Amino acid sequence: MLTRRLLLAALALGPPPALADPSTLAPDMARITARQQGLIIATAVDLPPYVATAADGTLAGEDITLGGALAEALGVAHNFVQADTPDDILGVVARGGADLAIARLSITLDRARTVRFSRPYLVLRHALLLNRHRLAQAAPGLDPPAALNTRAAVVAVVTESGYADAARRLLPKATLRNFTRWQPDIVDAVRQGEVFAGYGDERQVEAALAATPEAPLQLRRFVLDGTRDAVAVALPWSSLQLLAWIDLFLENRLALEEGWKARDQHNDK
Repeated sequence: MLTRRLLLAALALGPPPALADPSTLAPDMARITARQQGLIIATAVDLPPYVATAADGTLAGEDITLGGALAEALGVAHNFVQADTPDDILGVVARGGADLAIARLSITLDRARTVRFSRPYLVLRHALLLNRHRLAQAAPGLDPPAALNTRAAVVAVVTESGYADAARRLLPKATLRNFTRWQPDIVDAVRQGEVFAGYGDERQVEAALAATPEAPLQLRRFVLDGTRDAVAVALPWSSLQLLAWIDLFLENRLALEEGWKARDQHNDK
């Protein structure tokens, strides 16, 4: 479904443009159209369902599809560069090693000091992936946030992520343990009982449960209502024209999604 909507958004912007006279383009756009590599996109190594790296190095996932759709609408080739942590990915962009970054990046005030963010293309709720046995041992009868807000409870977070910051605020007494990746690092740690819970987003937790056959017996999901994580494309602070173009692309995509939703509702009547 997401892939179809991304392609529709690209169509809404029109066919890939003919290469314009570089002298008429803003510097950030001219740089992309002039180089053989086209659009250079920084992304994660593995961040299912947003980014997944196959054994042969092939990339897939929703953010990979979005990057390809942006390049297609620009009428240029595209290449991905990968980094391990969110701060590493943003560092590539801030230093000019990529034109933009797409890697389920949360908008934060701290990050906005060094990069610019597009309008959000995804809004998620925070969620916990819980080990049922460890949670029952910790505080039977309490809801997960209350049960985990103790020094004895170990909660896994991705290093340098917005969710690590959120976990510190929501669970100030919990012991946080840093991992490089959600999948497989944090998911395996929760499944094996090495930690009580993993703190991530609702879609990551859903994907982990779907991929674990024994999930109903071992694992549990808990969505933290009232939380909101705005996810956006990150760009160098100097790329004002590219930022405006991406915002227009995302605005058109949102309009198409709303139109598609209205059509579905009408057809269901």
